Amino acid sequence: MACLRDARSGASLSASTIRNAAAAPRRVHLFHSLGCIFVWALAILAQPVSVRAQPLPRSVLILDQSDADSIWYDGFSAAFRSGLNAGSGARVSVYSEHLDFSRFSGPRYDEVLRTYLRDKFSETPIGVVVAQGSSALEFLVRRRAELWPNVPVVFAAVDEAAVARLRLPTGVTGATYRLTFHDAVASARMLVPTLKRIALVGDPFERQAVRGHFKEEIPVVAAELEVIDLMGLPMAELRKRVAALPDDTAIIYTAINVDGGGVTYAPYEALAAFADAANRPIVIDAETSLGSGGTGGLIVSAAPVGAEAAQRVLRILGGESASGMPVTKANFTRPIFDARQLQRFSISESSLPAGSDIRFRSPGLWEQYRRQVIWTAVALLAQAAIITLLLVERHRRRRAELESRSRLLEVIHLNRTATAGAMSASISHELNQPLAAILLSVDTAEILLAADPPDLDRVKTILGHIRESDQHAAEIILRLRKLLKRSEIEFQEFDLNDAIAGAVHILSPEATRRGVALSTNGIARSLPVRADQVHLQQVILNLATNGMDAMSDTDPDRRRMSIQTAVTRESEVEVSVTDSGTGIPHGKLGAVFETFYTTKQQGTGLGLSIARTIVETYGGRIWAENRIGGGAVFRFTLPLCVPGPA
Repeated sequence: MACLRDARSGASLSASTIRNAAAAPRRVHLFHSLGCIFVWALAILAQPVSVRAQPLPRSVLILDQSDADSIWYDGFSAAFRSGLNAGSGARVSVYSEHLDFSRFSGPRYDEVLRTYLRDKFSETPIGVVVAQGSSALEFLVRRRAELWPNVPVVFAAVDEAAVARLRLPTGVTGATYRLTFHDAVASARMLVPTLKRIALVGDPFERQAVRGHFKEEIPVVAAELEVIDLMGLPMAELRKRVAALPDDTAIIYTAINVDGGGVTYAPYEALAAFADAANRPIVIDAETSLGSGGTGGLIVSAAPVGAEAAQRVLRILGGESASGMPVTKANFTRPIFDARQLQRFSISESSLPAGSDIRFRSPGLWEQYRRQVIWTAVALLAQAAIITLLLVERHRRRRAELESRSRLLEVIHLNRTATAGAMSASISHELNQPLAAILLSVDTAEILLAADPPDLDRVKTILGHIRESDQHAAEIILRLRKLLKRSEIEFQEFDLNDAIAGAVHILSPEATRRGVALSTNGIARSLPVRADQVHLQQVILNLATNGMDAMSDTDPDRRRMSIQTAVTRESEVEVSVTDSGTGIPHGKLGAVFETFYTTKQQGTGLGLSIARTIVETYGGRIWAENRIGGGAVFRFTLPLCVPGPA
């Protein structure tokens, strides 16, 4: 029994051992499986940390909601690329895809885009995806998990209303801008202060990727203003309708990509196609429409939108988390207007908001010819300065000439006075003759009147003699007064022969007193000159007196002086005063006319200098020569008023 029990017991042990032996491998496998699961779980948990720790690829993909010909995208892309690479140490690669949502839409198109983008960028690492436009952002939110699941997203050119409709996932950031229908109406009031109605021009709102939400705001506006719906019309019909709008209306243009006739346009092309026909100002809200016929309004510019998006991308590529960047509201709009359209619709710039940007002003003279204007102004100022200086100098010279002439006249007068003083004895002697004759005639007349009967015929003859003697004395005094008179230079036309005769009449008594034989020899015709007669007489007196002084040591029977005239050069008269004196020292012929030059002990050196000044004043010349037989001759010329034969 014991053996059996032992046997059974042993059999029982052996079975237990067998069961334990069989269970051991299963436990090992279980532990191994649990360990693998733990390691795999750790790997899964650690994977996001590892991905986040790695730097992002320096590449950006822009998904643009418009087509490749979009002017807006050109401005956005230029500012984005410039800002991206200007603030980056290493260049960032930029890819772009145009989704063209303005002309294509629907689930089928959505699937085509997804497949196309997935296949095209399957082997191209992308660091940041940029959604340009609200439709592009909506597409990316729908398809991000399939295309770029964990890739940060930056959106741009998305209005506040679009962001409010979307539930943005993590890793999406950007800046919204305000683009509302109420702002468009506010712009319309800027252009038409008496606004009563608005005309809507563009694609139907259902097809508009950017301004589709305007439709929700129209009922509120319609409660205040009449709304004229011109959306979705063929271009020809649209031109007719905008040309016949009522007063107090403004046109609000959104965008036309496909008109009612199925013709495709770029939005700015469509604006240009009907703007010239419009009879009312056109409100626009995009800078791309400026210059195509839009009047203006609160306008969004592409460049600041692109620059802001570039800054966010740089921050993300630099290691900052997109989830940590809050979505912000930016103000990319400002009042911009086309000056040509303002002028077309007679809209005053003063009625626009302060600080408005007025484009396309016709350049003024300053803008067009700034450099030429500056140089012209400089030249005119320089010319004016030169003219002013010349006028001042002319005034000074004129004043100096007047002062010089006044002093010259004073010197001439003094010279005449001195000449008259020098000849006073001769003048007195000449006056004594007619006065003595008058006295003798009076005595004789008294005797004849006292006779019985009186001889009246002889008394009448004596009275005639008295009259002649009186006239002779009066003429002597008159000539002396003219000689001594101080006056301004007076140009008058007279016969030079008369001036010479007057001078000879004054000189005759002095010549007689000095024992000088005075003679004249001229031509028997009139010699008209234009000058001052007294001045020319003074020239002849100075020359003659100077010649008489030179003959003081000459034998009395050889003292001769002649005054001659001759016509030269057919328009000039020459006067020569010749004496038989000692002549002029050799080498002094040119110096005798210099001021204060004299060879006489009592001379002033002014007589000949004054004579030269007078002759040159009246356009003549004066010079001196020595005669071959002894003595000197002084000659001067004057222009004749009427040319005559020699």
